[in-house]
Amino acid sequence: FFPALLQRPTFFSLYLTKFYLFAFWMGVFLYEKLYTKRFSFWDETRLILKSTSISFGFIMILVFVTQEYFYYSRLIILVAWALSLVLLPFFRYLTKLALIKLSFWKKKVIIIGTLKECTKLINDINKNKTLGYEIVGFLSNNRAELGHSLLGVKVLGHLDEIEKLKATTHFDDIIVALSHIPREKMITLLKRWEQISDTIRYIPRTGDLITTGIEIENIGKTLALTVRKNLHKPWNLALKFAVDFFLALILLVIFVPFGLFIAVAIKIDSPGPIFFVQERIGKRGRKIRVIKFRTMFTDAEKRLATYLAQNPQARQEWEEFRKLRSFDPRVTRVGRFLRRRSLDEVPQVINVLKGEMSLVGPRPYLPEEWRAFTPFQSIIQQVRPGITGLWQTSGRSNLSFKERLAIDEYYIRNWSLWMDIVILFKTVKVSLHGEGAF
Repeated sequence: FFPALLQRPTFFSLYLTKFYLFAFWMGVFLYEKLYTKRFSFWDETRLILKSTSISFGFIMILVFVTQEYFYYSRLIILVAWALSLVLLPFFRYLTKLALIKLSFWKKKVIIIGTLKECTKLINDINKNKTLGYEIVGFLSNNRAELGHSLLGVKVLGHLDEIEKLKATTHFDDIIVALSHIPREKMITLLKRWEQISDTIRYIPRTGDLITTGIEIENIGKTLALTVRKNLHKPWNLALKFAVDFFLALILLVIFVPFGLFIAVAIKIDSPGPIFFVQERIGKRGRKIRVIKFRTMFTDAEKRLATYLAQNPQARQEWEEFRKLRSFDPRVTRVGRFLRRRSLDEVPQVINVLKGEMSLVGPRPYLPEEWRAFTPFQSIIQQVRPGITGLWQTSGRSNLSFKERLAIDEYYIRNWSLWMDIVILFKTVKVSLHGEGAF
């Protein structure tokens, strides 16, 4: 079978003899702006998978309905499709890094905003190298910040000095992160700045409706902003439940042997049960019993109360983050390891199989936390909480409580199956590195 298969013309010879097939593939890539627009790695990978699958689908139809292509093996085409899905994102990533070093894909940008508002923006740019953005510096509307720096980026001057800076410092684009300037003044500033830059990107206030779920469309000649709630749609919920159940079964089989070792370690480390069952808020505000490996001493609350009473700074940290990031007296030695690697969450696969939780979703909140986020209840309570989520891959315990709520809302409004896949991959990375875990 295989010798006969190898004697057939190769898939790539099809492209060499029929150039229009290659042109069609490139045309799909052009339509998705894969040659002109800057995407993060995961967004670009999604578009590559989509475009490549459309192109190969077209080729398969051609092979099946046209006798001219009968001698091309269907299996070879399927193998080529699978290899393209894996190799194209990887090679494009390496190519962009090379082009950035040669300055062909590099874009010099200047950021206008306060240091406080720009921390997340700079982190996002630094994490997504293939965007090709090189931050020249800051311009701030706060003169007290002049001369300061954030994550290695210096404040070069006040925003009123941008024309003077343009004469001495080369930059292509402007990124604006000023959320507290009145609308009328902002419009005036944007019109002024577009005279000296190729493109202006405006970062709206985090948590506003426009950032949590929006789609731009035209109703005739009228511009409309459509607010999305993707994870409230019945079809999306059904698809998510089916994928959750299937993956949870696989994970249960994989993790049972590891669970036995963890159980023994917990019993040796400290007295008490192996599992910790806690009441959390589930879908529609119902209370569910979430299962975890025990990571705390049995008198954890007493230890916490004593520690907070003796450490005012720790109390302030607890009130802001609902976590103790430096030292938590409640956590055992084995517990610290399990938390850092997120292994304490593994038993929640049982909650997923019971239909109480998802693999990916909003954070499962405590009843007392639930009462504290009334503005977010109407949207968050409509979906099942997750073992992991966008909140975990965006900083975990480094996030304030309010930031976690805003991220959960963003996830629900903008949900897609691809987003869940990316979050699962990122969760593995975050867990291995122990990022933001306390």
